Amino acid sequence: MLFLQATAAGDPNNMVNSVINWFTQNGLDAVKKIVIGLIILYVGFKIIKFIRKKLSKAFEKQSLDETLRPVITSIVSIALKIMLIIAVIGYVGIPMSSFIALLGAAGLAVGMALSGTIQNVAGGIIILVFRPFKLGDYISTQGIEGFVESIKIFSTTVRTWDNKLITLPNGTLSGGNVTNFSTMDKRRVNVTLQVAGDKKVVIDKIEKDLIDIAYKHEMTLKDPAPVVWVSIGPGTISFDLRAWCKGEDYWILLGYLERAVYDYNIKENLPCPYTVLGKYNWN
Repeated sequence: MLFLQATAAGDPNNMVNSVINWFTQNGLDAVKKIVIGLIILYVGFKIIKFIRKKLSKAFEKQSLDETLRPVITSIVSIALKIMLIIAVIGYVGIPMSSFIALLGAAGLAVGMALSGTIQNVAGGIIILVFRPFKLGDYISTQGIEGFVESIKIFSTTVRTWDNKLITLPNGTLSGGNVTNFSTMDKRRVNVTLQVAGDKKVVIDKIEKDLIDIAYKHEMTLKDPAPVVWVSIGPGTISFDLRAWCKGEDYWILLGYLERAVYDYNIKENLPCPYTVLGKYNWN
């Protein structure tokens, strides 16, 4: 009871004195229980680690989503460890009410100090529930583009094209804009050709030639068919070639079309666009 009263009073000195008195009253029996309790903790942690590995393999055999596997196993592991620690404290003989009161006070202080971390945990739960992206998806967020390597309860790791690993806190990630390029099975490739607004430029011919260029690559889809949007401005004609492909073929087709359109421009010797400062006489 002395330990409980001291804890409730919140006086650290009284709490220390209560622990000393508890050891004095229980004597050698208390030391034996503590030693046995430590052994139980050691063996229990080993068993929990074994259970976590078995659980992870079971999830893998059942084809559970790779995003959820590490999170579920971590939650199960933490829950088992907490229950083990509480059981050992009860075995040793420390009053549970005192421990819970102390744990609650410590939890409040830690919670206030780690408000950002708690926000990241909440963000991780939101990501896992609403699934704006999954492992392997190509996303863009906060000026960063890359493939999702891992989704943890606190953070998400993204691998960029130059093989850099960037860790993003889930709090800001869940609350910001995220563009997922892997959700849809098709993507559109846009390549723009700009030429001078010259009467020698035959718009219909350039449109047809650009569509032929797109069809020359096997990754260009026929449905939706490639199109060319033409916009005419002061002294400039823009040809926007839009071709569709499978999501995983986007970068290959983009590289091909940019090079092919550039070569076509050089081959046809098309006039370069220029800025018009005054009125332009098309006649």
